Amino acid sequence: MASQSVEVIEADVLALEFQPASLVALNFTLQFIAPDKRDGLIQRLADATVPGGILVLSEKIRFADDGENALQTELHHAFKRNNGYSDLEISQKRTALENVLIPETLADHEARLRQAGYREIHVWFRCFNFISLLAVR
Repeated sequence: MASQSVEVIEADVLALEFQPASLVALNFTLQFIAPDKRDGLIQRLADATVPGGILVLSEKIRFADDGENALQTELHHAFKRNNGYSDLEISQKRTALENVLIPETLADHEARLRQAGYREIHVWFRCFNFISLLAVR
């Protein structure tokens, strides 16, 4: 079996020069990038992903339907309460992330990935308003 190397780099993802890769993971990062810089970042990642390579994109999403969005948010808060978070802790976290974490819809993510050249996009995980996609180049 051939040895593969992995290098961990701590840096601003918007400033990195990406090397060719067969697997790229972008987990809960895009939601903190300014919306006007997201297309460019995904395009740069796609350009660095070898043919047949995969981008794993995990993000908090919002739903186009306000009712579904409210329901999924409340279900997530109930999950937190059931796992020991107080209402105050839930409220403080929500306040801290307001206008910092800017979620988009699943359709927004799919359109961006297709525009960047990913030919297959699959939702492989979803829990409340969190998703993870596999995008194949």
